Amino acid sequence: MSRSRKRMPVSTWCCCKSQKKGKQASNRKFRRTAHVLLHQGKHHLLPLKSFEVMSPWNLGGDGKHFCGFHPDEEWYAKLMRK
Repeated sequence: MSRSRKRMPVSTWCCCKSQKKGKQASNRKFRRTAHVLLHQGKHHLLPLKSFEVMSPWNLGGDGKHFCGFHPDEEWYAKLMRK
């Protein structure tokens, strides 16, 4: 595993490594809202996407960006490590 590398040079803009916690909270809130609305009989108000319940801007980080391929650069080697 010491030679394991990422395939695409993509990274987040902000300091967080992952958006996992925010995605978990968003999906939990989405499922809870759907469950409550189903039991209340309000089928027409059911959310179709998770961003209808929670804003994607509330996740950790500000999205991802493509860094390009620069195999000779030091920052590129550090980014591509898992």
